[in-house]
Amino acid sequence: MTTDIALGRIIAVAGNTATVRLSGILAEGAGATPSTHVVMNSAAVGAMVRIKVENLILFGSVGRIFPNGQFIDADISFIGEGLVSKTGDLVDFRRGVSRYPFPGDAVYGTSHDDWTQIFRPAGKSTISFGTIHPTADITASLNLDLLLGKHFAVLGSTGVGKSTSVAQLLHKILAAAPNGHVVLIDPHGEYASAFRENSIHLDVDTLKLPYWLMNFEEHAEAFLTGEGSSRERDRDILGKSLLTVRQKNYLNIEIDKVTADSPIPYFISDLVEELEKEAGKLEKAADASRYIRLKLKIEEVCQDPRYGFMFSNRLTGDSMDELLSTILRIPTQSKPLTILDVSGVPSEIVSVVVAMIARLIFDYSIWSRGERQTPILLVCEEAQRYLPREDSTMKPAAQRNFERIAKEGRKHGISLGLISQRPSDLSESVLSQCGTLFVLRLTTERDQDFIKSAVPDWAHGVVGSISSLRNRECIVFGEAVPIPVRVAIDFLEESRRPSSNDPLFTEAWSAPQNADGMVGRIIKRWRNQRHETN
Repeated sequence: MTTDIALGRIIAVAGNTATVRLSGILAEGAGATPSTHVVMNSAAVGAMVRIKVENLILFGSVGRIFPNGQFIDADISFIGEGLVSKTGDLVDFRRGVSRYPFPGDAVYGTSHDDWTQIFRPAGKSTISFGTIHPTADITASLNLDLLLGKHFAVLGSTGVGKSTSVAQLLHKILAAAPNGHVVLIDPHGEYASAFRENSIHLDVDTLKLPYWLMNFEEHAEAFLTGEGSSRERDRDILGKSLLTVRQKNYLNIEIDKVTADSPIPYFISDLVEELEKEAGKLEKAADASRYIRLKLKIEEVCQDPRYGFMFSNRLTGDSMDELLSTILRIPTQSKPLTILDVSGVPSEIVSVVVAMIARLIFDYSIWSRGERQTPILLVCEEAQRYLPREDSTMKPAAQRNFERIAKEGRKHGISLGLISQRPSDLSESVLSQCGTLFVLRLTTERDQDFIKSAVPDWAHGVVGSISSLRNRECIVFGEAVPIPVRVAIDFLEESRRPSSNDPLFTEAWSAPQNADGMVGRIIKRWRNQRHETN
């Protein structure tokens, strides 16, 4: 029910905003000192207020409170409206405004019933993510179809509970959609412990990603080292040789036209031989050296055991069907989540691996048109690595592939979830494609300003509290929620959290330690470049 005490009255209306003169004045009289004006919590910056306009209840967000002579005024931005029932309650809340108030109209604080109606779960596609601050019992509901249908991003500084929040969100999604298809790119190997029962875990020991699945751009990124015009000449050499060996099509795969991008298996030894043959045709040693340098680079990569998950003689068969079925979870087999742990992938090629995964998912979705719909959620941790804010003419393959998914993925049933600790380093154009933002505490002014530039002006009052959020709290903006709201994220059991907790120095250093061969075991894993599994 509406509170009976008006916070103030409107004194001006302009476009989608209004100015409110709050009740009470700074008392100034003969012999009196100015009194301290106390504003109710309902009129605090970022709070939501309500105004009755004919048969509607209009809602606005307080953006600024400022002294105006002997009065205190506040700016509010209109958010949405709902109908007034016969009992005076709010029903049918919706964004946008069809009626505007007039100067003199009273402004009230919102009530518990208002928030309950606004966040009332609607349909089976709604999931619960937490509790609305500062209430203790109103659930923050997310519209799952709108969350996934228009991409989302989870942003927050290191150490504020970002990984746990992502895990909680994915747990909720998978509980609502047990036959979903979710792929999580995990750069730190921390999520496997959170999804032991409903996921498969692929790392350098279990992932078999054949080199021949790389397209031409990914081949170039993996093998070429030059820059500028020199790199362009090397690209031409690689492209011509790659096309030749793909056209051999030794498995006789039915295909109308073979290009340098065609996912046709070939022998890496054939590529090396082709480069040698082309080099032998050249009279000038300087020209031949380009072929030899490229040949040596390919041999170096193929002989490095760290790259065995890609460049192995056992990966020359046509395993494309098995690989895509495994990664995309088709069928799900009660494990709808694939965790791609790239923590053990050599840093020199990890960007190529991520680029391949993103492109394979996108290409699969494009060519699945006409088949049964299989929407896919691709979640990328440390997204600023692959989608940097700096724009360049020579974009890495991963950046190009993710940008394409961000801009075109929704048409083909791909949802993108971006996770980043440095939103100011993230591509602004890609972030603008995310319909829902989950913003945890951000400690740097640069990151806070970046978020302000990404949300509507009327939400700036809510944004102002980002630096003061507690752990396990976030502000949710966008399509999945009726209005921007501060949320206390639901508690997640220890067994369902990622293994990302920071070590407690005082606890670890307080007791005497028995090495018990620990250093030797670490050195063994170090030398073998392999983490032992339990």
